Amino acid sequence: MYTGFQELINQIIREQGILIFQHIAQCRGLLYDYAKGKYKREIRLFLLALEGGCYQEMRAPGDLEPIKQRLIRRLQAGYGMNKAEAQEALNLVLPILEEPEEDAIAKEIDRLERSARKGDYRAMYELGVLLEKLAWYEESNYWLKKVAKQGLLLYERSLQEPKKQAGSEKNQSIPGDLVKIPGGTFMMGSPITDPGWSAQETQHQVRVSGFYMGKYAVTQEAYEMVMGTNPGRFIGANLPVENVNWFEAAAYCNVRSLQEKLTPAYMINREHITWNRNTTGYRLPTEAEWEYACRAGTVTPFYTGNNITTDQANYNGTIPYTHNVRGTYRQKTTPVGTFPANPWGLYDMYGNVYEWCWDRYGDYRIGSQRDPTGPSSGDHRVIRGGSWNYSARSLRSACRNSDTPAHRSSGVGFRVIRPSGDPED
Repeated sequence: MYTGFQELINQIIREQGILIFQHIAQCRGLLYDYAKGKYKREIRLFLLALEGGCYQEMRAPGDLEPIKQRLIRRLQAGYGMNKAEAQEALNLVLPILEEPEEDAIAKEIDRLERSARKGDYRAMYELGVLLEKLAWYEESNYWLKKVAKQGLLLYERSLQEPKKQAGSEKNQSIPGDLVKIPGGTFMMGSPITDPGWSAQETQHQVRVSGFYMGKYAVTQEAYEMVMGTNPGRFIGANLPVENVNWFEAAAYCNVRSLQEKLTPAYMINREHITWNRNTTGYRLPTEAEWEYACRAGTVTPFYTGNNITTDQANYNGTIPYTHNVRGTYRQKTTPVGTFPANPWGLYDMYGNVYEWCWDRYGDYRIGSQRDPTGPSSGDHRVIRGGSWNYSARSLRSACRNSDTPAHRSSGVGFRVIRPSGDPED
């Protein structure tokens, strides 16, 4: 009866791992992203069952039937389901219980450990984060404790490597995929007269130091060369990598820095990431840096002028800006560099994929600022630029959006920057 939905769940397990079902917020985003508009009823019931603790409790030892009956009553009382809906919700969760979770975790740890021992920094990072999350695992499981200790040593070693590999960073050449962005002052945000203006776009003056920025969003080929994997939904070497969350984007920056013998910009401790601003390693742009680079000296809603067309960017052309003519809706990403660059030589700053920024999302501070880095707290990180499946309005240089840092989407990728270190900037 639920064959299609079960195939969807199996795909998520293959690509994301079974532990995803312990993280409801991440799971929600993945389900809707993978389903592409299908199985809305099944997703709703499945998520409510997870939220109600059904997945964990049905894994508990003992007779399953009384556990199910208790959970059905809980879903009825807590979520307003009738008995048939509650039973259906449990039936949707039951198939993911077939493989013992301990076996699934052991397989994933084994895979990551083998890759980590070969020097795969991506595997070291994933293994360390995974093992840190296993604090709920009973200490009686000696084998897992032993693997956890080995894995955490590998993880810690990967964080210590920069001290050994950093070398003389001032003598490092700048790769050809980076464009130098000169420092300067601009008005961040948009005037209230702009169509589509939002109160979150209050204009204020910002001074930005110079930096180097990726000419393109990170491609799948570039991501796989660094991280050893390609998470993209739309497969193609020259397509932007998507389906990466904010943590993975930061990890890419660190690993690429290591490969090029630069000190990484980020210290990663579980899901707590701090930024060392004194390094010259790769990092994500701040929101101010992103908008400054996107505008490239322009003051109109788009760097293309007062409007934009699907000949200039990849977005949902069926939803144009203001009274512009409707355009093409390609329903997927396009190779980077397909459309003309902005005045500073940056491609696809509009559309194709949203791009992760460093900043947490929050109201702008009033008054002029120098190199702002966003609020000190908040649950969401900024994404900028719009994507292949969003309207033209979302592409505006000042338009802001955000997502939870653990979320992955086929409409979100990233590009990297490095500080220039020039005194005049």
